[in-house]
Amino acid sequence: MTPPSAPAPAAPVAVTARCAGCGACLLTCPVHAIRPSGGALLVLARTCTGCLECVEVCPVDAIEETTAPSRRAAPPAAAPPLTAPAPRAARAGKPTEEEP
Repeated sequence: MTPPSAPAPAAPVAVTARCAGCGACLLTCPVHAIRPSGGALLVLARTCTGCLECVEVCPVDAIEETTAPSRRAAPPAAAPPLTAPAPRAARAGKPTEEEP
């Protein structure tokens, strides 16, 4: 008897019946996770990063998000806030014009 296999992971997006077959998503997917399959489009769950580029480019809104945001690609890290540098004299340990 063979051990049961793990269930296949769900893809972060799914192509619905509204698909017009234009191919915009095929050309847009950065990891080529959307493939033609028997007249329909298949999203490869193990390849899809959940970036949602295909959702944005679809002209007929035929691609829908299927999973929680935790599966999506991580957003870029926020840059630390910028602070104004100290006056040149203060950085050198010298009194500024404003100091007596």
